[in-house]
Amino acid sequence: MAKSKVLKRLIITLISIVSVAAALGIAVLGFFVAYWVTDATAYTWTPTYEKLSDEELQALYENAQTDEEFDKLFEQTGLTKIGIERARQRQSGWERVKQIRDSYFMPRTVRCSPYAPLICTDHIDDHSTEIFLEKGDILITSSTHFSSFRIGHSGIVADPQSSMPIWQATQIGDENGYASVRSGFTNRMNFMVVRIKPQAFNCQSVDDEEYKRAINDVVSFITTDLKDAIYSPFTGVFTPKNDCKYTSCSHLIWYGFMHFDDDNGGARNIDLDCNGRLLATPKNISESEYVELVQTFGFDPDKMYE
Repeated sequence: MAKSKVLKRLIITLISIVSVAAALGIAVLGFFVAYWVTDATAYTWTPTYEKLSDEELQALYENAQTDEEFDKLFEQTGLTKIGIERARQRQSGWERVKQIRDSYFMPRTVRCSPYAPLICTDHIDDHSTEIFLEKGDILITSSTHFSSFRIGHSGIVADPQSSMPIWQATQIGDENGYASVRSGFTNRMNFMVVRIKPQAFNCQSVDDEEYKRAINDVVSFITTDLKDAIYSPFTGVFTPKNDCKYTSCSHLIWYGFMHFDDDNGGARNIDLDCNGRLLATPKNISESEYVELVQTFGFDPDKMYE
């Protein structure tokens, strides 16, 4: 009788072990299948509608005044009115807009570059073209994915006049630091440029001195006070979200705008995490009420960050 009970317990234990192992195996297989499907379906969105001639585009670029005309420019270039106005302020503006339009319409092949188990970044074989960047701009891409989850990447423009204008946190083991636009964004299957709305700082324009001072403060805070934060992709889950000993590419930006003025009562705190959950992600920042779009490339404009 005792032997029968022991045997019964042994059989139950073996069944439990096999069941757990089978469940884990199915889960792992599911992650791999999702990873392969995500790779196979990765794409750079390009317009299927008519491309204006250079002459038509230049006339529209030089004369656009109404919302409808700027909407047409957005359809042709991925540039919002903000981006078009930046180009208009520069002598080489039209040439840059033309390059952006040509890049916007060019079909691309996407290739996967794995760098960890179930994690890869989706690149294009050449480079797209970015609009003139300004201090405090945030660049975002969804090109990095874990299994089917597009975790993306982000960086903030710290020195727009430099060949290495982007400050970012990249991956485990790497120090936070400067990078070029070409190495982290325009070589990806998509990217967008957003900026903080003036209204977030109770300003009317990005030309207001208070807005410029706030952006300078945040960028300085991120690049000096937070430069030694250790990269962790699960910051906010396994480590405190409101402590920047550990950080990630998007958490670094979120933390900078959220906490840089705490010593003075937090008068300018801006929460760029649109859903307020544990993780502050590139997608959250892109959908924040406090940012406005400057440029998009490779994202379906009807869906944006998927």
